[in-house]
Order: sequence, then C-alpha cells, then structure tokens
Amino acid sequence: MDTAFSPAFQRLVAASGALGLLVVAVLEPEYMVVLLPAAVAVFAALAFYQFPLAMVCALVLTYGLALDIQLDVLTSAGGGGGGVAALGASVVKVVPFALAGVLLVRYGLSSAINWPFMAFVAIAGLSLAILPIGRVAGFGDMARSFIGSTAPFVLGFALAPRRVWTAICRGAALVPVISVIGSVFTEIAGLYPMFGNFGRFQGLHSAPFLAGFCVTAIFASTLEYLREFRLRWLLLGGANLAILLATQARAPFIAVGLFLLLVFVLSGPGIFPLKRKVDLVMGGMVPALLLLGPALLYALQRFTGESENLSGRDIIWPYFLDAIERRPLFGFGLGAGKLIVDPEDPTIKLLGSSAAHNEYLRLAVDAGVIGCAAIFLSIIIWIWNGTRRARSADQLVLRCALVAALLHSGFDNTLIASTAVMQFCFFAAALARARIESEQPQRSRRSSSPRRALA
Repeated sequence: MDTAFSPAFQRLVAASGALGLLVVAVLEPEYMVVLLPAAVAVFAALAFYQFPLAMVCALVLTYGLALDIQLDVLTSAGGGGGGVAALGASVVKVVPFALAGVLLVRYGLSSAINWPFMAFVAIAGLSLAILPIGRVAGFGDMARSFIGSTAPFVLGFALAPRRVWTAICRGAALVPVISVIGSVFTEIAGLYPMFGNFGRFQGLHSAPFLAGFCVTAIFASTLEYLREFRLRWLLLGGANLAILLATQARAPFIAVGLFLLLVFVLSGPGIFPLKRKVDLVMGGMVPALLLLGPALLYALQRFTGESENLSGRDIIWPYFLDAIERRPLFGFGLGAGKLIVDPEDPTIKLLGSSAAHNEYLRLAVDAGVIGCAAIFLSIIIWIWNGTRRARSADQLVLRCALVAALLHSGFDNTLIASTAVMQFCFFAAALARARIESEQPQRSRRSSSPRRALA
C-alpha cells in the first residue's frame, strides 16, 4: 500500500495554506507569531510524507550532528535558559516516532511482532499500576522514560519500500563521519572542540557517544560490504574503525572486535569467499596499517595505561546492586534508575555521571530480574526470528551484531541513549529489508503460476 498524494492535491494544499496565511496576515497579523511556526511544521510534515527519504536524511543528520549536545552547548555559551537544550534532547527521541508515523500513515502497519516495544509497554503498565515508581515519580517523568525506552524500537511497526530501509542502513554507517566533518567547522569557529577530556577524540559528540555510533556504523558497513563486496563499504568501515580507536573507548572496541571476529570466522564461502578473505588480509594489511596504525597506537595509550580503571563503574555499580537486592524480582518501575543515585552526592559529582553504564543493572532496577530478562529475551527473539528467512549474509551479520550488542550492554548504556536509537533503527531497517527480499521470490512464483496454467 502506498497512499502518496497526487501532484494536484499537493498544489491545492500549498495554495490553500498560503492563501490562509495571507488572509490572517492582513486581518489579524498578531496571530502570525503562532500560526507561522505551525504552518511550517504542517508543510514539513507533508513534505516528509511525500518524500520519506528526506525524513531518513533528517534522522541521520539529527544524530550525526549531535543535535542534543550542540543545542545544549549553544545555550550554555549564550547564557540562556535550558529551553533550547531541552528541545534538542526531545528531538533526538521524537524523530524516530515521527519517521515511524510517516511510514505508518503512507505504507501501513507491519505484520511482524515488535517484541521489545511490547515488553516495555508491559513494564510501563506495571510501573504505573503497582510498582513503587508509580507513587514516587510524576506522570510526566514516567512518560519521558517510556518514550526514551521505546524510541529505539518504534520503527519496527512500520512498512516501507526497500529503498527506505536501505537508506537507513547506509545512513547509520555515515553518522560518525558526519560528526567528524562537522567537528572540523566547530573547531575552527571555536564553538566545540574536536578533542574532549584527556585528549579523547569526540567529534560533535562526547567520546563515549561517538564510540557508540561507531559500533552501529561498523555493523552497517560490514552488512553492506558482504551484500555487495564494494570497496566503498570496506573503506567506510575502516574509517569508522579509525574514529572508534580515536575515541579510546574500550567497551565499544571490544564489542566491535568480537563482532568482526565472529563474522570473519563464521562466514562460509557462500557469504565471504576464502579468496576474498585472503585478499583482504594480505592485500589490505599495508593500507590498514597506514590508516589504523596511528589510531590503534593512540587508543592503546589509554587501554594499557588505564587497564585497571573502570571509569567509575566500580563506584556506581554498587548503588544499583543494592537497589536490586531490595526488590530483585520486579524492580521499582520504569525510570527508577534515575532515582537510585543522588546527583548531589560528592562522589557522583566527581564522576560527572549518574548513569549505570550497564543495561542489565539499570533494567534490573527498573523491572527486576524478571523484567530485565524479558526485555533482553524479547530483543533476541525479535532479531533472531527476524533473520530466519534472510539471505545468509544478513543473517550472519545481524546475529553477530546482536551478540556484540549484548556484550556491550554490560558496560554501557545501549538501550536508552541516542546511540541506542540509531542502533535499533538499523536493526529494524535491516530486518524489514530482509523480510521484503524473502517475500519477493514467493511473489514471483505466485505470479508465474497462472502463466504456466494458461500455457
């Protein structure tokens, strides 16, 4: 189903809107302050509806340009309030809902079961009804936690043509590069430094966030390379790996290392022919050393120099473990992890973050051991079952990426941050594309059977 507007209807809507604004400007000009932004929003919605790929570009640019972080920086530099910064933080969570809404209205609802979204809905219902968070946090706080938790998975409800899903997969591979290019201009302008604390490269993001985007970008680059064996995806994957090393982020690097090792070892000749593997190892060794050697040495300075430093995880994890011991089965409710740690605690202020940096601990506080297990089991079922009929390369890459993501979740926030939105938008897009490709042979067989009968 594709319910695109006809060109005549588009012209009618544009003319009617322009005429309405003109009438208001003449008769009641004071209302233009309110109506003009609303009109711009409506026309933007119509444009995105008519051209979904433009909405995909908006999604990729939102995360590539670190809209939330940059608006926060601009607000702080201007000495203004936090309204603009709050807008940026809201946009990064709302954009996937907007894209899903556009695709749902235009193309319809997917028949695939969105297990992770349903798991979070169940936990949100329990939180509101019976868990302690429902008596402590306000409805607004719980709504924000629900939106932040479900934003990574909402795209799984939508149908779309293959080109839209391919654009999302490929866009995910470009996010770190966009951040790097943008940071060159902010560095020159003196707005935002390319290198953050302790000399770690951060682009337009912070180093941990940029590293998280690099993980997804490497997943996407590897998938596109094994589907087409085009050099550009290999080069883009190498660039993303270099950026990851420059961030000096250890957990993402370990996750990516595991992912690449699994793909290389488990890929059979039908997915990754031995000749290509040999050519890649032998022929690509010198370019790889030239490109990645300096970045690897740069990363090893932190890997070896701070091998026993867990970046505060050993300090903050006991807070969450104590909370889990108090309510081990069903937890305190969605969003309770934010209340476990006192942000005014001097130790937490010194760390600069109250995040758990461990999704298993955070979700065990929110939903208990049972709820945490249900959420991760739902993600495993969603991806594993979603790749059953996928082509071999897609199945291998997505399942290896799932294993790497599960490992990464033990050391970072991988389900709640903007990095999670991009990662699971990539998973949703890759799964949807795989479903379309698996259905095409069946459709062609069904369409050819009447011809054979007539013959």
